[in-house]
Amino acid sequence: MLDAYKELTPVIYGENGIRLLKNVTGPGAMCFSAHWHDRIELLHVIAGSMEAYLDNEHVTATTGQTVIIMPHATHCAFAGNQGVRYNMIAFDVEMFCNATIASEKYLAPIFKYGINFCPVSGDPAVAKAMDELEALLAAGNSCHPLCAIGKIYEIIGLFYQHCTADSRQIHKPDERFGKVLEYINLHYAENISAKDISEKFGYDETYFCRRFKEATGITTMKYIRVLRLELAQKLLSGSKEEIQNIAWQCGFSDISYFSNCFKQQFGVTPTEFRRQTTKSLH
Repeated sequence: MLDAYKELTPVIYGENGIRLLKNVTGPGAMCFSAHWHDRIELLHVIAGSMEAYLDNEHVTATTGQTVIIMPHATHCAFAGNQGVRYNMIAFDVEMFCNATIASEKYLAPIFKYGINFCPVSGDPAVAKAMDELEALLAAGNSCHPLCAIGKIYEIIGLFYQHCTADSRQIHKPDERFGKVLEYINLHYAENISAKDISEKFGYDETYFCRRFKEATGITTMKYIRVLRLELAQKLLSGSKEEIQNIAWQCGFSDISYFSNCFKQQFGVTPTEFRRQTTKSLH
């Protein structure tokens, strides 16, 4: 098992072993930071577009398309210029294995690195099956759990029919780079730089910066800045602490620079954001 930035928040599955989350992300904002997990994750774009980074691959998914995130693939994503509304379907493939020959032949390779699917599917049959699965899950108790489970088997079957990638494109997890992501996601509010990180993990700085951008789509320092700004946004809406103190807590030593970065990322200054948040609560 990797000692990497694994998502540690327990996933609560329903009786059918599937989780549905509906998400909306504003223009250009980070949908989620880089991480990996054991489950398979399907990001179904309902409106707008998404820029996803899966290991070293960069893909764009638009309305109706589905991003396929394989188990153990390091991934992060950003909303497109118009923002994105998407549904996330998550399930542990191993939970769906049984004693059939088909299960051993087609399900086991998914979590044993024996198969890889194309990262984005726009196939009409896949889109239809995703719509149907989401409708079943949204129906709650009025939908029998076995109906949703059956739809998962159908979707995986469609992936094999329409989305199988070249076996040479199968990527094994990069343990050392996973540790880099873990470190950054734990220490981003501290005084760290690309040079510090590359030295700590034994990378040549130039190679490390190129490798990081390939994996996440942005430079190391921009990635750190995005994490800092998202933390600042949470602190501004969840506390009455002075803005200057929040800036320091998030790793910004210059309040003017913090304010400029915040406005560039979210379209308003920290003061305006806090004022808008306060109004919405009353």
